[in-house]
Amino acid sequence: MRNCIVSIFWGMLLFCSCSDWLDVKPKTTVEENDIFSRELGFKEALTGIYIKMASTDLYARNLSYGFLDILGQRYENDELFYSGELFYTFPSTKTESYTEKIWGEMYNVIANVNNLLYYCDKNRQVFTTEHYYEIIKGEVLGLRAFLHFDLLRMYGPIYKDHPTAKRIAYRTKFDNEPKEMQASNVVVDSIIADLKKAEILLRDTDPLYFEFPVTDESEMMSDKDAFLVYRHKRMNLYAVKALLARVYLYAGNKSEAENYANQVIESDYFELVGEASDILRSKEIVFSVYVDKFDQQVEEITNNTFYSIMNKSFLNEMFDVANDGMNDVRVREGVAFDYASNGRSTMRKYKQENLWVSTKGTVVLIRLSEMYYVLAECAKTPEEAAVFLNKVREIRGIDYVVCTESNLLNEIEKEYRKEFYGEGQLFFFYKRHGYPTFLHCPVNNMVENNYMFSWPDNESLFGKTN
Repeated sequence: MRNCIVSIFWGMLLFCSCSDWLDVKPKTTVEENDIFSRELGFKEALTGIYIKMASTDLYARNLSYGFLDILGQRYENDELFYSGELFYTFPSTKTESYTEKIWGEMYNVIANVNNLLYYCDKNRQVFTTEHYYEIIKGEVLGLRAFLHFDLLRMYGPIYKDHPTAKRIAYRTKFDNEPKEMQASNVVVDSIIADLKKAEILLRDTDPLYFEFPVTDESEMMSDKDAFLVYRHKRMNLYAVKALLARVYLYAGNKSEAENYANQVIESDYFELVGEASDILRSKEIVFSVYVDKFDQQVEEITNNTFYSIMNKSFLNEMFDVANDGMNDVRVREGVAFDYASNGRSTMRKYKQENLWVSTKGTVVLIRLSEMYYVLAECAKTPEEAAVFLNKVREIRGIDYVVCTESNLLNEIEKEYRKEFYGEGQLFFFYKRHGYPTFLHCPVNNMVENNYMFSWPDNESLFGKTN
């Protein structure tokens, strides 16, 4: 990293560049002792972490509809050359600015996570509201696992081929000491360990408020603790379970992946949505981030060619229109996409008109449908896998699919293409399975280096990589 990261102003976390990646103040400073001397300070610090995650460098753009979806070949514009091989060369002039920024910002958030966790136990006596300690600590442990897992998915190897490759460090302390890169399977073990701790902390304490107030008035009339509402925008108990399903599938432990996916589905807190007017499919949201002033970004998405598709044939291929038609709510005109007279298509998923209060500014990070796809990959037979795929397909408005040994992975891949547009998950699917190429990919023979983000120039800022 050439310029990194952090100056912490307590009461809210604010960030600026400095010569070192982390400007760590002694743990005895007045500011830290003051902010973590009261329960409100922990709430503010946690809010600051979510705000930082919701920056455009991270989940508000680059790790959702932005860079990750560019790599998944979601957009098509002859002038912007997303089809160039340099997008799959790490580092390159097309990728380096993204990968350096993402690496630094992710570890920046992790540093603040670790600082909050340190004080959470050191000053546990300041928690006076019932279950606040367990909820806050559980959320933050879940966030630490979530952030490290995405770092591993981006900068790590193709895990099924090289599980012991050393690509990232799992950081658990708030300091600027370089840490040895760890074997990827050791990192996975640390991720699972944090998630298991979070699961225990949240199991009997998370209020699990997933209600979606329709109006400002209904929100104001709620008698619930404002800090504990809208759990779909926080690392809640079922976000932890869904992430465990995702991680176990990544690691090849299908029995545990199936176990946790079923727990999320059978919880009855979420349901698949086929209502065309609910373009965000709100009641499917397991975990998301809130993006302040998101309407300004949406204006850029919908009015700029940067995140658009110029040719209808490109869109039709992505959504398998030849087989499924245009009735699928995920591609339907006026529901999922706007189609201009010149043929340009732009997604509607993040449009902010007519949204419920609790879904404004929302970028989805985990949704219920993924749990059905996890079950499809874990199924004992192609016929069983088809049952899970068809539960989602039916709600989306398209016919059942028949799966065989030869077409199963292809059918799952097509569902990822359609389901997670604008959410950044497709590229991870291709990498996890080590696809040698994929739809619209400009590289005919993708190898591990084409999937593996490069370290910053000064890699010792975050870990001993040599």
